[in-house]
Amino acid sequence: MKAKTLQQINLFRLLDIAGATEFGKKHGFDSIKKYSAFTEQVPIHFYSNLLPYIEEMKEGKPDVLWPGKVDKYAVSAGTTGQGKHLPLSSDRLASDRVYMKELAFSYFKQRPNPFRLLGKHLSLPGSVEQHGSNQIGEISGFSALDSPSWLRPFQLADPISLTQLSFQEKFDLLLKKALSANLKVITAVPSWILTLFQQAIRQTGADNIEEIWPNLNLLVCGGVKLSNYRPHLDKLLGNLDPDYIETYGASEGYLAYSDDLERDDLKLVTDNGIFFEFIKEPLPDKDALSIQDAIPVWEVEKKVPYAVIVSTNSGLWRYALRDVIEFTSTEPPRIVVKGRISEMLDDYGEGLFIYEAEEALSESLSEMNLQRGTFTIVPRLPTETDTPYHHWLVQFSNPIHTDTLKRLAEKIDGKLRDINRHYAIRRESGTLALPKISSISQNDINRWMDACDKVKAQGKLPKILRENIDLLL
Repeated sequence: MKAKTLQQINLFRLLDIAGATEFGKKHGFDSIKKYSAFTEQVPIHFYSNLLPYIEEMKEGKPDVLWPGKVDKYAVSAGTTGQGKHLPLSSDRLASDRVYMKELAFSYFKQRPNPFRLLGKHLSLPGSVEQHGSNQIGEISGFSALDSPSWLRPFQLADPISLTQLSFQEKFDLLLKKALSANLKVITAVPSWILTLFQQAIRQTGADNIEEIWPNLNLLVCGGVKLSNYRPHLDKLLGNLDPDYIETYGASEGYLAYSDDLERDDLKLVTDNGIFFEFIKEPLPDKDALSIQDAIPVWEVEKKVPYAVIVSTNSGLWRYALRDVIEFTSTEPPRIVVKGRISEMLDDYGEGLFIYEAEEALSESLSEMNLQRGTFTIVPRLPTETDTPYHHWLVQFSNPIHTDTLKRLAEKIDGKLRDINRHYAIRRESGTLALPKISSISQNDINRWMDACDKVKAQGKLPKILRENIDLLL
């Protein structure tokens, strides 16, 4: 079936199932017979809009956003106890299992020999914690708890036990076991895989991964753009040429995956409990985004940036993900993920908003009695043997000693660990190094703006720098 048919079936099934819920009654789900009526009666929602409903659900109230009680919540930002907690219904978990089966089926269609994967599999799930009567954790942790029993004998370590360990404990355990195993498959965020490769080579003295795991045949990656890491992973692999599968999932749902090993784009999953809408050329301001027109998948165009809006079988209704994607094909729908709507450092999975970085910088400077002008941050991963880091380029009011810059970097790092959970995890795991601070002058900034043709009334140094970097470093 075409995407339009599949998506319309999905939408009206979701509305029918949730018609008797508190949210469904309030928004007249029973009266919605057309997509246009859905957009008229249900506004675009952000987390703050749904939070009152979610708080009711966490207190045990049934039939709020989705039928029945929901006692599992996927954390998407902040700490496990204080971040955004998105409901994870049993229907959503069932859809996740279907997604994983489709992904596996797609892979085996291209690589029909399953014996290539018979051996040990390494997966690095997130943590899940008990908070009263509710479980709250990362979606990868819930996927591990829900993993099929037949898969567990292949796992390097029991995935359920791993969800109860701190990141460093599980990483150290898996690395120790992996060094003596016939490893065939790794499933993890690309940043974790890079760190695993680096640590394995360092501990064994090997020249490359081929010498350690000569039968490594498959890397399943998600959570961070694979393209930021693949060149470095390929160098460390030696002559190995494993397959890469990239997944596009979030706490809100699994949206797409690479179903063709020869392509870099992803297949959008249109038949598995998620109804998609898209906002063309989205504005970064949340209030502006909420009033922009959304369109269904059957009206999108290729090579145009879109924000992603989802309605799901966990009770997220017209929920804005704030991701930016582009379509490479409209039938079937295929996408590439371009980044985030708002300014964010997420090259290595750190999910750091610029306003969080600016807050940490301002507080640190105030505590050290320092003053600054503008600043920019350069995400850096120079070679395959390095650990990614943030290079802060700060315009100071007075000359700064090297020791002062080092102390400032440590102070900023500590504050960011407190502010941002994703950043803290990556620093704890060693997949993101301590930031580096350098001083830049106005002459440096002017030279950069001149080279980039930004010498104009409103020309300015961007908060995240990715072009003509050498002019400032």
